[in-house]
Amino acid sequence: MSIPETLLAFAGHLLWPAACPLCGALGVPVCLECLLPLLNPPLAEDLGPVKLWTGGRHEGLLREFALEMKYGGNRPLALVMGRALGRIFPPPEADCLVPVPLHRGSTRIYNQSAALASGIAREWNLPVIDGLLWREERSTQTALPEEQRRNMPSDALAPRRGRIAGKRAVLVDDVATTGTTLRRAASALERGGGRTVLAMTWTHSPKASP
Repeated sequence: MSIPETLLAFAGHLLWPAACPLCGALGVPVCLECLLPLLNPPLAEDLGPVKLWTGGRHEGLLREFALEMKYGGNRPLALVMGRALGRIFPPPEADCLVPVPLHRGSTRIYNQSAALASGIAREWNLPVIDGLLWREERSTQTALPEEQRRNMPSDALAPRRGRIAGKRAVLVDDVATTGTTLRRAASALERGGGRTVLAMTWTHSPKASP
């Protein structure tokens, strides 16, 4: 890191106290360069009709980062995590990134999937489109038994009118478990006139994780 970059990071630390948990650098939630080795090599999963690119299994440090991003309200961390995903995967033939929306009635201060998408967008130079919504209030997937996760109504998610028609989209979520949410999101995109190129998540866990 150059002297100007170091001074800028220190100034950021004074305004927003933070330090990389991996190297201790000041003024950042985590260093992009520190995250990249944790995601190498990346994983590709098959969720049936949806192809999934994911940074790794939902365990160890990757899991800890996911929990801090999701439950710690750490949006700056999510942006860097998204940049890491965008750096290790090549840009696909797509027109936009579409994050999975927060559930109706959610009390979270921000949408971690949208923040991840914004980080990826910075690396891929693609727009982020808020193109989906939940049709009704529903418990989060992590709060449901696996059987109920898989039995999510086929129309649980709906397209926002006019936002995704004709678009080739990359779906973005934080963690994939059964893959049901991503499949329902892909179906909603299709009903809105769009097409899912692939899905991206920070981590993937075949079983329920907190």
